[in-house]
Amino acid sequence: MNTLQLILIGTIVMLSLGIFVVVMVVLQQKQVVQYKLKLKDKDLQLQKERLVAVLQGQEIERKRIAEDLHDEVGAQLSVLKLNLNHLQQLASNGEVERIKETKEFTDTIIQQLRFISQSLHPTTLENFGLSHALDSFSSLMNKNKQILIAFSTDGTTYPVDREKALNVYRVVQELINNILKHAEAHHVQITYESSPNLLTVRVVDDGNGKLVADLAEFSKKTGHLGLKNIESRLNIIGGNINFANNSPKGTIAEIRVDNYQPVLVS
Repeated sequence: MNTLQLILIGTIVMLSLGIFVVVMVVLQQKQVVQYKLKLKDKDLQLQKERLVAVLQGQEIERKRIAEDLHDEVGAQLSVLKLNLNHLQQLASNGEVERIKETKEFTDTIIQQLRFISQSLHPTTLENFGLSHALDSFSSLMNKNKQILIAFSTDGTTYPVDREKALNVYRVVQELINNILKHAEAHHVQITYESSPNLLTVRVVDDGNGKLVADLAEFSKKTGHLGLKNIESRLNIIGGNINFANNSPKGTIAEIRVDNYQPVLVS
C-alpha cells in the first residue's frame, strides 16, 4: 500500500470520525432541546395546576362569604324589616313617614346584599347552567341602573361542564366590570351560542372603543391583572378571547371555548 493510498484512507477515516462527531453533537443538542421543552411543559403544567388551585380556593372562599351574607346578614335585615313594619303600625303620624323611608332604605340594602351574594357565588349557575346564569346576571346588573345589559341566546341547550361554565361566567363578570370602569358605555349586548363542538359568548358595548388600551394602561399604573386574569382563566379551559372594534363605536369581545364536549343527559 503506497503513501497516497494511506493518506486517502486516513482522510476518509478522519472525515468519517468528523461526521460521526457532528452527528453525535446534533443528537445531543436535540436531546437537550427536547429535555428543555419537556421541563418547560412540566413547568407550564405546574403553573396551570397552581393557578387552578388558587382559583378553586377563591371560589370556596367566595361561596363561604356569600352563604354568610345570605344566612346571617340577610336574616338580620329581614328581622329588621319586620320590626319596622310593626313600628309603623304603632307610630304616630309624624313618625310614619320616617319609618317608611327607613323601610325603603332597608329594602335597598337587602337588594344590594342579594346582588353581592349572587356575584360572589352564582347559585343559578349551579342549578340551571351558564346560559340562565348570564341572563340572571344581566338582570341583576340592570337593577343597579349603571348600564343596560341585553342578553340573548340561540336557544340551544347543550350543557357546559362546571369548570368551563364557572370560568366563562367569571370572565364575563370581569369584562362588564371593566366596561363600567373604562368604556363609558350605556348599553351592552351579551350573546350566547353553543354547539356540540364550540361555545361562543360575545360581549358588545357601545362605549369609547378604548377598552383594551385603557385596560393595558390601567394595568401598568396599578398592577391590576384584569386582562391577564381573563386570559389565564380561559387558558385553563382551552379557550381564548379576541377583541375588535364595534361599529359605529364600542368594543366586541368574543370568548370561544374549543374542544367543547357536552355531557349527554339521559
